[in-house]
Amino acid sequence: MESNVYATPKSDIENTSINLTDVKVYSPTQIACGALVGGPIGLIYFLMTNFSLLNDDVGKRNVLYAGIAFIIALLFILPMLPDDFPNSPFTVAYVVVARLVAEKYQMTKKAIIESEQYQFQSSWKAFGISLICLLGSALVVLVPLLILDTLGFITL
Repeated sequence: MESNVYATPKSDIENTSINLTDVKVYSPTQIACGALVGGPIGLIYFLMTNFSLLNDDVGKRNVLYAGIAFIIALLFILPMLPDDFPNSPFTVAYVVVARLVAEKYQMTKKAIIESEQYQFQSSWKAFGISLICLLGSALVVLVPLLILDTLGFITL
């Protein structure tokens, strides 16, 4: 018996292996680089985004609170430092912290590679967001310091 010529054609689409549950996360290196370029706001953004993608609300909230505390501490500490004091120890500290938090509480590069559910986020996207975070960090840290300088509370 011949097949029905009026029937809809068979499709192989149900046989393809399309995984609609792939989640793109930032690797620890991307997070560290995002914190390096994007400053404290980059540190907060990348860690919070990964915690959100990993459905860890407690981790996300802890990063937000710790990040706000860190920025406030910077606002108090930076004006008291001597003019010739380098900023690099602060930068190195929060970049290292970002990487360690990402590796310990999120996913390592190896875990992302071996996972069927998670993939790497684009490095170009991470870089672009880092630049936006850099502007945010400049606003959050520099504007209050400039206001305090203008009001005469500190001298920059």
